[in-house]
Amino acid sequence: MPTEISAHTDVLLIGAGAIGLLSAIKLAEAGLRVTVLDQGHIGQEASWAGGGILSPLYPWRYPPALLSLALYSMQRYCSLTSRLAEQTGIDPEWIPSGLLILEGEHEKIPNDVLAWGARWGLDWRLGPAEKTQTLWCPEVAQVRNPRLLAAMSARCRQLGVVLHENTAVTRFRRRGGRLEGVKTTAGFMPVERIVVTAGAWSEKILAETGSHLDIIPVRGQILLFQGKPGVLDTILMHDNHYLVPRRDGLILAGSTSEYVGFDKSTTNKAREELLGFAVRMLPDLAQAQVLRQWSGLRPGSQDSMPYIGPIPEWEGLFVAAGHFRYGLTNAPATADILVSLLTGIPLPLDIAPYAVQTPRSAH
Repeated sequence: MPTEISAHTDVLLIGAGAIGLLSAIKLAEAGLRVTVLDQGHIGQEASWAGGGILSPLYPWRYPPALLSLALYSMQRYCSLTSRLAEQTGIDPEWIPSGLLILEGEHEKIPNDVLAWGARWGLDWRLGPAEKTQTLWCPEVAQVRNPRLLAAMSARCRQLGVVLHENTAVTRFRRRGGRLEGVKTTAGFMPVERIVVTAGAWSEKILAETGSHLDIIPVRGQILLFQGKPGVLDTILMHDNHYLVPRRDGLILAGSTSEYVGFDKSTTNKAREELLGFAVRMLPDLAQAQVLRQWSGLRPGSQDSMPYIGPIPEWEGLFVAAGHFRYGLTNAPATADILVSLLTGIPLPLDIAPYAVQTPRSAH
């Protein structure tokens, strides 16, 4: 007989990033017994590695369904982080720092951008900045994502959510089309409802289901500078790179987009690229110490459109993955959708655009 783990669970979440952990919190608060497992450490992949910007970058690029997820989530982050800080004593440092986009050689600001923003209820402003036009986006906030994940993990433990680290999924088991459980490197887990929230690894995990999700790893690298508080008070964006100032003066410079498979190494090429960008935007950083360089693997997908919903022909199996750059941004909306699907309460958004299809049509 195979070893069984966590036999008494109503829902299993595979993947302990922001979406998996927040979904676990909301499901546990709804009264369900929840288990989360991750093949690595809790909260240490793409959600940890990003810059913590809570908004799509160059939002006019994206389809309405992606923007609906983002705006729903952005409106909820202040109260979410306040509650987590109160409940756990860990402050995720939500800051409404705004985003200043500088027009660049590769990224132009559209002529109708103010009208476009107004249609979405966004109070944007255009302005000159010496030789280049700028766009001010005051609705954009940031969060210190490692602290957010630490607060989420702590809240999960308070609620009795079982967290398994270093536990990989090897196979799903079903009978008559209905899910019965999952085989893992720690043993078999009998559970009738599973949600795969494993980011870039989700397609691999779900390969046996035949769902053919179009999710690929996209490496992003970031530099961390030892700046000074007040040197930069807003997020800066220019030609797909950004600077994010933290409350204590640290400044993140990101990020690259590299199609190198599941390789999480860092490179000198990326270091020079990000260093050059950072110093051009903020000359004071030429004298600042680079504290660290790291990388993460985003779950790349077409137009950053995620898959959220049931896996066809696998009753009880769901997925929430493929958010590309915006898993952290869209975690509140995604978690609320999953809670609705698993508890039967009304859906907060139309989820048809996120359905698992083979093949997914172009957006």
